[in-house]
Amino acid sequence: MKQILETIEAFWTRLSVFKKPDPVRTCREFESFLGTRSAFIAQKTLYGYVKTRMGMKYPTVFKDDVFIESLNIAKWQVYAACLFDLAIYMAARTYALTGDPKEASAIALSSFRAVLDTRFDNPEFTGSTGDLLDAFERRLAFADWNYCSQGEGAFKDSPPALVRWAPIDGALKRYDGEIVRNSIRFQWQRIRHDFETVFQGEEFLADWRRDHPVAA
Repeated sequence: MKQILETIEAFWTRLSVFKKPDPVRTCREFESFLGTRSAFIAQKTLYGYVKTRMGMKYPTVFKDDVFIESLNIAKWQVYAACLFDLAIYMAARTYALTGDPKEASAIALSSFRAVLDTRFDNPEFTGSTGDLLDAFERRLAFADWNYCSQGEGAFKDSPPALVRWAPIDGALKRYDGEIVRNSIRFQWQRIRHDFETVFQGEEFLADWRRDHPVAA
């Protein structure tokens, strides 16, 4: 149990960042923002919900191997859902500059795949990256880029995923659902603000098009 708990803590330490974000001007910086900010939101909201619900029992439940295993599964699932939403939003902001839905889809898919390759290549993740990629491609096929570029338009997978996967009794979740979904929606406001502050769209598109020229 202790080893599993230490691994969970190391996971968040490695993937999350709490400092002011760096400028996003290149594809690598775009992917880094996507991976780290998604991890930050998943950590903050999942652990926050669990701690609030457990109250004074929170230290005790971490001695329960079944709970720890459930939390380990939840962290990956919530993280993946956060990636779905943020990748769509960030790509939608490039669409707002170009009006090109095909290019926005390509940017979303490429950045999402890069995060899967670098952060889900971990024996702790017991799911299938192929399944996640397939699900993301299905969502891309129906993306409304105008809608997704504004406000909460892109953020539809992470709120229900947080409620579904949090290792909390289902009877309690019936009372918590709306509050928990609103909590993650509120946290996304900060990330959208950060991205708008640091995203250098023209520089990013120039870097992207060096390797992905726009079709004539």
